[in-house]
Formats: sequence, structure tokens, C-alpha cells
Amino acid sequence: MKLLAVVIASVLNLTAFGNAYAHGDHPSTHGGTVGRGDDAIVIEFVMENGILNVYVHDEEGKPLATKNITGTLTLISPQRPAQEVKLVSASPDKFAAPGVKPAQGDRMRARIKLPTGEELESVALFTQ
Repeated sequence: MKLLAVVIASVLNLTAFGNAYAHGDHPSTHGGTVGRGDDAIVIEFVMENGILNVYVHDEEGKPLATKNITGTLTLISPQRPAQEVKLVSASPDKFAAPGVKPAQGDRMRARIKLPTGEELESVALFTQ
């Protein structure tokens, strides 16, 4: 009888909590570093051909059009003063941060303003 109770409790535990996933753990879709921050968006920082690009996706991983979105990128380095640049639309789903040259260990912070006026932020360490 005790064994049956343990088996039933184990099965209920697996079914109740088996679908729990870590919120905010998103894979890199462009080979870059996925930032941490607001849950409403996913921001990926990617170095491509010497240019730091920023891809913005919604929580489900669908690209957000850059048309009505604005943003800034702040590069924070332990050895240099912080550098802030305005993000420029580089394609329908990608921003570029012109003139930014991050080094290993620099912290990157993207602040995105959505068409609704909502401002969101994501932070990552440069590792590429």
C-alpha cells in the first residue's frame, strides 16, 4: 500500500511540474550573445563583419520589425569610459551600433523603445 502511494505521488509530481521551463532562456539564433533583462523581448548581440548588430525578437522568438522601434546601446568597459550610440536600422529585423568596438568582457546594454512608448532593456557580456 505504501509503495502504491509513493508511485502515485511520483507520477503526480512529474505531471504537475514536468512542463516547467526556465523563463528567459532563449537560444542564440544568429550566433551571438542573448541578453538578459525584460521578459517581453529577446535581444541578441552579434558581431558581424566588424559591426555590432542587435536583433530584437518577441518572447516567442519572432523578429520585431525595426521600423517603429528606436534604441540606444551603451558599451561599458572596465578600462574605458562608457560609450553610448543610437541604434540604426540595418534591415527590417536588425539594428546596427555604428562605431562600437567591444572587447572581451565589456558589458553591453540595449535600451529599446517600442511603438507603444514602453522602454525595455537587455544586458549581456561581450564574449566573441
